[in-house]
Amino acid sequence: MATTLTVGGNSRLSYSLTEDPVIGAVSESAELRTTRTIEDGAGENQANVAWRNRVTIAAGQVYSFDLLNLGATVFGFAGKVAMTKLKEVMVVNNTTTAGRYALWGVISPSDTTAYVAWLGRGGDYRTADYADGRTITANVNNVIYVANPSPGAVELDILLVGVGTYSDT
Repeated sequence: MATTLTVGGNSRLSYSLTEDPVIGAVSESAELRTTRTIEDGAGENQANVAWRNRVTIAAGQVYSFDLLNLGATVFGFAGKVAMTKLKEVMVVNNTTTAGRYALWGVISPSDTTAYVAWLGRGGDYRTADYADGRTITANVNNVIYVANPSPGAVELDILLVGVGTYSDT
């Protein structure tokens, strides 16, 4: 059976700020919005694999994702996804306890001094590049590390979309 992937994304961030200084009132508002529809395939503005998982990372631990060997796919079968190009990442920290956070994209399990995103409780991180994507190369950039330096466990929902293959082994 053929696999077809359809992705629809919509991000919106808006704010409104009003201040009443001594002389007159000042207000400003802005909105940033992106919307995209991705077709099935391996080219520009296309993707053909998706992977989703909910992970719990214990306090002081580092979790790793091998993009060339992702198990437990969105379809729930006992196979794997092997990505050759990463096009979108979305992570949500489901943790509700104060002081619990995760560091997405740390350098390695032994070096968490630098990271891509700090995810506080209830926070999220999203990045997408459907024009080019990030080419995945074995032993170079195929592993993503997520650290939990906080004093208790954190639970993350993770969605990865890209180009690659599904297999049942």
